[in-house]
Amino acid sequence: MAPKRALYFTYGDDEKCAETRKFMEESGVILQIRDLAENPLTEGELIRLVGHLKLEHFLNPSSPNYSKHNLNNSGLCRGEIIKLMAADHTLLKRPIVKAGRLLLIGCDQAKIAEMLQLENNGSEPSKDPPQPKSNKPGKKAQTARS
Repeated sequence: MAPKRALYFTYGDDEKCAETRKFMEESGVILQIRDLAENPLTEGELIRLVGHLKLEHFLNPSSPNYSKHNLNNSGLCRGEIIKLMAADHTLLKRPIVKAGRLLLIGCDQAKIAEMLQLENNGSEPSKDPPQPKSNKPGKKAQTARS
């Protein structure tokens, strides 16, 4: 099977983002990492990345400039908000993970594993083998014994 590949957009030092990156790399995902502080997204790149999704998914309310631009009660149009995001990368939530047409924002390892169809889904691996499921509710599955 070919290795999984993803674009990984981030900036600055953040422990949760570092853990998410490590999880993906240890799961065999080949990441193309883009540090938005060093190489910010252009307006055109943001328009393509965001597509028709709600901008609220991408906006980082923890950014000091979020309040400065009054983005929580903003009467700004979509194009103006994208211009602000292109000018100030801290307005973007991080990390942004993009694989093909799929996009995920944030550090939820289980969602990343599901999106990328990784065997390690971000939870601790089970030490017990999977048990057969019963077709009847309330009944335990029976296993064949020799």
